[in-house]
Amino acid sequence: MAVKNDATTKLVIKVVTGTTESGKDKYSNRTFQHIAPELSTDDAYAIGTALGALQGHTVGAVNRIDSANLASE
Repeated sequence: MAVKNDATTKLVIKVVTGTTESGKDKYSNRTFQHIAPELSTDDAYAIGTALGALQGHTVGAVNRIDSANLASE
């Protein structure tokens, strides 16, 4: 059976930083690492939204990225 070790979570806020020549939005990412992996999805979204509100650009998306090492027992 496999086990999960060293779980980490980060929030990535995608912000609109301009437009391309064809008129499409240009995006940049704001990454916040060392978020508690136990954080609920609702709490992660609330934190991401609050951090996004502090940005000078419009928020396009809030993403949660979970990562862990898998190994056999």
